[in-house]
Amino acid sequence: GIQTADGQEDEELLQKLMLVAEAASLITERSGMLEVKEARDRLQEVLAQGRARNLPKERLAPTERQRRRIHNLYQDLKGHLRIYCRVRPLNNKEKRNKDREALKVDGTKLQVPLTGDMFEFDGVFDMTSSQEDIFDASCDLAQSALDGRNVTVFCYGITGAGKTYTMYGAPGADGLTQRMIGEVFRKARLGGDNVTISGSMMELYNNYLVDLLRPIDWQGRQNPTLSLRLDKSGSVQVEGLAKEPAMDETELQAMFHRGLEQRAVAAHAMNAESSRSHVLFTVEEGEGQVVSKLHFCDLGGCERLKKTEVEKEDRRLEAIEINKSLSALGDVIEAVAKKKKYVPYRNHKLTQLLQDAIGGGAKALMYVNCSPAHSTIRETANALKLANRAKSIVNLSADVKCPPSSPSSPGAAGTRRP
Repeated sequence: GIQTADGQEDEELLQKLMLVAEAASLITERSGMLEVKEARDRLQEVLAQGRARNLPKERLAPTERQRRRIHNLYQDLKGHLRIYCRVRPLNNKEKRNKDREALKVDGTKLQVPLTGDMFEFDGVFDMTSSQEDIFDASCDLAQSALDGRNVTVFCYGITGAGKTYTMYGAPGADGLTQRMIGEVFRKARLGGDNVTISGSMMELYNNYLVDLLRPIDWQGRQNPTLSLRLDKSGSVQVEGLAKEPAMDETELQAMFHRGLEQRAVAAHAMNAESSRSHVLFTVEEGEGQVVSKLHFCDLGGCERLKKTEVEKEDRRLEAIEINKSLSALGDVIEAVAKKKKYVPYRNHKLTQLLQDAIGGGAKALMYVNCSPAHSTIRETANALKLANRAKSIVNLSADVKCPPSSPSSPGAAGTRRP
């Protein structure tokens, strides 16, 4: 029979797909980061061309498998846990008080002249950085989640350092969460896969879990209460948590903003709208029986109790509980970094919640947010030291299997639905 021009173009493209996939198969963990990135970009380009021509999914499958492998390798080379620092400008209150800047940014290094400390991270965003800059540094992780990896994005720092602005933004300046939600749906559409997406939102307040998508009584309690367990695959399950499906970005955004409205916020001396809790917004992506999680974790302020100037007993207890949970998080990160047989996930509900998100094949990214003000510089330096401690993490291989009875390291990639 006579082959049409379109048919010939399809055959040529299929040949190109095969050649690009074969070339990518030669890429290993010993390859350079630039070489891996170029291979990933070529794979993405030819796959996009194939989908644009509506080539059968099964003909694209070998190239797609190589794309997933190369993308994951590229993320591994960048680091299972990446730490970025963001320094906000002096705010109006600090300017009125004639506060002065006490941090110096030098590329990927941050200097604290007063204490003599020098910190180096995967990247440092100075006072001129935009919300778009922050998103650009982390948007690849949306693809990792769709590829079956558990991913967590943390915002950490003292109260008033800009954590919530980085994570959730402000009117006219979407934060990382809103932008990543859009990226998840965009990538899912491009991939053409039958992916189901759902969302949930929790607050951890004084070691008590609150479902932010369910009604809360006047005492801030819910019935039934939430409880945590690990399923057979090592995935964390929250019993009683509302998980709502989302057909598109608009539905997931609306769910997210509804949860934010219930967040516990209390005024105190450092910030009139300071969060006194940790908030975890989770997007679950599933195809068939395999489910992955994309966590957005806005951590409560890490300053010392004395600095917050809290007088009421309940506010004092809030500050103690936040610092206890952050200490537990640091202990877990250190244990994973040192590949200890026992990782103390059970020491706090925060680390129990994140048990399948720290270690194993999971990916994590932390933004340590900093105030440049001289008045808070010692608190800022302490926050930077914990972030620097986290930077030493070396995640266990995703191929390492722990026995079901082990408390140390759950599976963190492509867990199956319970």
